[in-house]
Amino acid sequence: MSAAEIIEKIKALPPEEQRQVIAFFRAAEQAKSLETKTPRYADDGAAKAAGDRVLEEHAEVFKRLAE
Repeated sequence: MSAAEIIEKIKALPPEEQRQVIAFFRAAEQAKSLETKTPRYADDGAAKAAGDRVLEEHAEVFKRLAE
C-alpha cells in the first residue's frame, strides 16, 4: 500500500479515529525527536560569561535580595 493510499484511508475515517491517528503520529514524532536530541552543555567560559551578563543586567535586583 502506498503512502497516498494510506492518506486516503485516513481521510475516510470518522473524525474521532482521525484524531487518534494524528495523536499517534505526534507522539511518535515527539519520541523520535527525544531519542535523537543530544543535550548541549556550555563550556566553563560560556557559563561564566552568561552568569556575568545576568549579574550585570540585574545588579539592582541582586542588591535588593542581599539586603
